[in-house]
Amino acid sequence: MSEMAMSEMARPAYPVRMTLSPPVGSTRFWAVPVLGFLIKLLILIPHLIVIYVLGIALFFAELVIWIPVLFTARYPGWAFGLVAGYLRWVTRLAMYFYGLSDAYPAFSFDAPEDMLIERPESSSRFFAILLVGGIVRYILLIPHYIILYALGIAVAACQLLIWVWVLFGGQYPAWAFTFVGGTITWSTRVYAYFFGLTDRYPPFSFE
Repeated sequence: MSEMAMSEMARPAYPVRMTLSPPVGSTRFWAVPVLGFLIKLLILIPHLIVIYVLGIALFFAELVIWIPVLFTARYPGWAFGLVAGYLRWVTRLAMYFYGLSDAYPAFSFDAPEDMLIERPESSSRFFAILLVGGIVRYILLIPHYIILYALGIAVAACQLLIWVWVLFGGQYPAWAFTFVGGTITWSTRVYAYFFGLTDRYPPFSFE
């Protein structure tokens, strides 16, 4: 076995990961052009309101979180629960909206069960420096933002094809599940890094 392969095996798994499984079947109704899209948006309004309020809470929390991280090198439990829960919630909505799951999203910080965000044993004090840490993280993530922008356009374009498989076959196509699910996973890892839930730079990968 090569040294590179052994190194990959020894390296711990990325602390933000998802184990997505394709649905057994997909609801044809949601694939009806325009109508399915509009009704999904309508029934998700309660979630969007909650996400908006949580986003405000998250903004004010970030004004405080840096203090314990800077002085203790430890992400506080209450803050980790809020930020990780917010990301899980947003991810769950994205999975439902794009048809990766037909189960109506739970109003919970904990779901989905197949998404794991590990709380770090310690956090970088440098990245906790007010403004400086956030700016540096943002600059470091620019390559990811560029790729995610392009992937977002591609995912939107794919919706023009995916509905055909779902409407006439009752099944979400495997290639689309890998692509859309991978893009959502990629985005979640990038934002987890930006918010300091991990100091490990996110991989350029769908895995």
